[in-house]
Amino acid sequence: MSNAAIVRDYFKRFFSGKARHSDVRSLLTDDFTFRDPMMSANSADEYVAQLKQFGDELEMRVDVKQVIGEGDVVAALVDFHGPAGPMAYSQWFTFRGGRIASLRVIYDPRPFLQGR
Repeated sequence: MSNAAIVRDYFKRFFSGKARHSDVRSLLTDDFTFRDPMMSANSADEYVAQLKQFGDELEMRVDVKQVIGEGDVVAALVDFHGPAGPMAYSQWFTFRGGRIASLRVIYDPRPFLQGR
């Protein structure tokens, strides 16, 4: 499976219907790292544990606009549909050994922070 196909699988598992956090874990290296404006994780298990805090019953949806990649780096442009309405996200995946080794998500967090 190509790295771009793995990214599409990641989105399918995570954002089609009920969140399937444990299913996402199998796509990640053990030393996976995650960074976005509001959270970070230094291992795959820490990332999945943080995601589970949102609840497995949470339904989230994204529209994947584009997935492009070269070698071990794949970028995705998506629209996330959440309580604050649609938000554009840029996601940068780095691969190692056919699994996602790191994910950096870039978006404007203000809609989330305004609800606090």
